Amino acid sequence: MNTRPIDNVWVARKFKAGYDENRVGVPTVSIRDNGEIVWLDGQNRGALIKEAGAGAKEIDMKAFRGLTLAEEAELFLGLNDNRRVAPMYKFQAEVTAERPEAVEITRIAKEAGWSISESSAASIHAVTVLSSIYRSSKRRGETLRQTLYVVTSAWGHTQDAVAANVLKGVASVLNECPNLNVPSLIKRIANCDGGPASLLGKGRGWRTSTGCTVAEGVDLVVRGLYNAGRRTGKLPTWGPPSTGGGEG
Repeated sequence: MNTRPIDNVWVARKFKAGYDENRVGVPTVSIRDNGEIVWLDGQNRGALIKEAGAGAKEIDMKAFRGLTLAEEAELFLGLNDNRRVAPMYKFQAEVTAERPEAVEITRIAKEAGWSISESSAASIHAVTVLSSIYRSSKRRGETLRQTLYVVTSAWGHTQDAVAANVLKGVASVLNECPNLNVPSLIKRIANCDGGPASLLGKGRGWRTSTGCTVAEGVDLVVRGLYNAGRRTGKLPTWGPPSTGGGEG
């Protein structure tokens, strides 16, 4: 299967530089049982050939027949292993190839009511972050499942709730403070004025004032919200005392 769209910017740049049929190479395709031909490698070069008006000219191609979708995806991943493939398209290919980690991440997201795609409705775009969080806990997937539960319970299926730095910040708190009261955490961050967008803004403020990352700033803001008004069971914080506090 073709797991990524044509890069029209690349095609236009190469066409402007001048089409050279000797640099087309040997694209790879899969010929399915129904006669459909799909690009596994070289679809941008195919688009360039058409743009140059050479679509009717024969070229050498490496063709595979009888592959399953999973086999197509594995071949796509192998052929593009050292190339710049957007994380989303690589992840989707890994799911199609039935690679265990990608399949499990997809399942965890689905449990929380999310899909992993570029669509705008209840979808998560930050696939690299999902993979990082998935691997961050001793029992793989545990922190990812809890993180998605927390942000979804607090803010619903909104894009800001699953922004990369929000997910990383919340996951960091959950990993480092395993004994915190999760229902209390959800309530505190849900009542934060401005929701997850506010957390991001304050996280950026911490980056400006301390040089930390935005995700680390979000981590500190979440800890501050959790600790506000709490006499016992406070979470440890790492920020400068002069700028710490309830709202971070």
